[in-house]
Amino acid sequence: MGLHPRLLPIFRSKIANPLNWRRVHRVLMSYRREDLANPAGAGALVDHLATVLAVPITPAERAGAVNWLMAQRIDPRNPLHQMRMWNVVYGM
Repeated sequence: MGLHPRLLPIFRSKIANPLNWRRVHRVLMSYRREDLANPAGAGALVDHLATVLAVPITPAERAGAVNWLMAQRIDPRNPLHQMRMWNVVYGM
């Protein structure tokens, strides 16, 4: 199960909004690679971003987002991984 196709464009548009960028950046910097390597930590990030960006998600969409996020093996504090995340956001 991966990221639900409905979610990516919604998150992209909200994250790309300069008004939301600082809040999203703050949320991402509060997590470590170790946090995102397990379902509880990845789920917490998904829930946190959904709340900050006011994106309602179903339990099935959340589960898919958690699995997708863990599969990415991203360290939000690593500058190279940050670039990779922004490439996902901007569709590059």
